[in-house]
Amino acid sequence: MATRIHQIFYEADQRPILDPALIPYDNTANPRPEWREYHVFRSEWLAGNCRAGDVTGFMSWKFAAKTGITGRAFIDFIERNPGYDVYFVNPYRVEPRTFDNIWQQAEVHHPGIIDLAQRILAATGVEIDLANLEKSPDQVLFCNYWAGTREFWDRYMDFAEQVYWQILDGLDEADRERIWSRADSRIDASYVPFVMERLFSTLLAIRPGVRYLAWNDSANIPVAWPRRLLGLLKVRRRSRHHAP
Repeated sequence: MATRIHQIFYEADQRPILDPALIPYDNTANPRPEWREYHVFRSEWLAGNCRAGDVTGFMSWKFAAKTGITGRAFIDFIERNPGYDVYFVNPYRVEPRTFDNIWQQAEVHHPGIIDLAQRILAATGVEIDLANLEKSPDQVLFCNYWAGTREFWDRYMDFAEQVYWQILDGLDEADRERIWSRADSRIDASYVPFVMERLFSTLLAIRPGVRYLAWNDSANIPVAWPRRLLGLLKVRRRSRHHAP
């Protein structure tokens, strides 16, 4: 089993600070910024680059800043624990224990997202009560910091692609206007990426057959982000064409 973790960069000045253990992924062209990482996921999966026998992931350039661990540590974690379908690490600067599930957390930051996502999933044939979705604490993931086998990629993309096409072609005028409107007071992004990034934990909650493993070594979590990364994050928040 080979572990192939890519790190996406969107601008040239992000390239020098990428993790040396991860594979640089040049997305400076950024043809579909409104979809954030999902455009990369979709392009690489359709191209056949999530290979059988490998564990493959595509992380934001903010991976170390948000998780507090290195790419090498995450790769070692995967390689020490063979046999799972997917591995992930949740960012430490979130409030996972404050809410019963990830959709309730989303509703606070992106008002209206639960009803919107509920209608989208129902249209794809997924009947689920997002506001009361039961989930295990070790299924929580607020960003796309995961790497999986080809089998997991196929399962995840089968689920996510139905949502993708519903957003593109299946919404009525009111929901189409809503989902492409600004969803956050701090980040200049629509509801789309905030819906898409929550599909991972939703899939784990509704598909109990997935073998997943979450990073849970709190001893590796620092008390502060590196100053250089903090400065770059502040600059990037003023740009609308970067990953959330």
